[in-house]
Amino acid sequence: MRGLFIPQLTAFNKNQRVDYLATKEHGAWLLEKGAYGLVPFGTFGEGSALSLSEKKRITNDLLTISNGKLVIPTVISNSLEEICEYIEFANSLPIEAVMVSPPSYFRPISDEKMIEFYRFICQKSLHPVLAYSIPATAVRVPSVVASSTPVWGVKDSSGDIALATEFLKDKVKVLIGTDRLLVDALKLGASGGICGLGNLFPDRMASVYRSFAGGKVEESEATLATILNFTSRFLLPEFGFGESIAAAKAVSNLINPINLGEMRLPSASYQLSEQLKSELIALAKE
Repeated sequence: MRGLFIPQLTAFNKNQRVDYLATKEHGAWLLEKGAYGLVPFGTFGEGSALSLSEKKRITNDLLTISNGKLVIPTVISNSLEEICEYIEFANSLPIEAVMVSPPSYFRPISDEKMIEFYRFICQKSLHPVLAYSIPATAVRVPSVVASSTPVWGVKDSSGDIALATEFLKDKVKVLIGTDRLLVDALKLGASGGICGLGNLFPDRMASVYRSFAGGKVEESEATLATILNFTSRFLLPEFGFGESIAAAKAVSNLINPINLGEMRLPSASYQLSEQLKSELIALAKE
């Protein structure tokens, strides 16, 4: 698993139902624009707000348009039984891997129990398992956990390059989940990234990875800097994950061809000012 993967947004209609057609069309558009693969149901995809039946239907839909590119579904649940049910469902499908976040309602979780959890999950899955470390909304997966279990590697969304360094030092494969750290992580030896801003600029985010892999490091850095400069207009430092995703979805609806609707309740949607809309449309065309 190397490349730039996109944790795709999920579309909802005005009745708070999943818009399956728009979700599938968005996935197809991301792949057409150069994404190496799709990672549905993660934080950007509002995975914790989706039912198991919704995830199963979306998975099947995305596999019809993947055209050989990788699909890595995310499983976020506080129910071990639900995690196992999805994994059993996915075992018969041509996905690349499953990404699993440990149940985190009851915290803290000891390293010993997290190791036991991932060993259990790896026994259940016929596909590689990617551990999902996202301390801001769930739990941090320590390097000792990843290196003591059969997981393929870790999606590191900690936002701390020192933690990615620790994983790699312990020979744990890393897909970085913090967009601004993509090039820094690649320099350290990360396998790629799972980057939410790819929902807005799939071609440009994919080119960050391609340029780096082709030895054009300065070009890679410049492209990422341009993307981050654009997103700084609406992704404010004080935003939490929910606000950031809502803002990204609003901007995607503004500049991209497929309307993904709003956030699922109780998450609040983001309203762009008319002035900001005009500025973002102009910047997106540059």
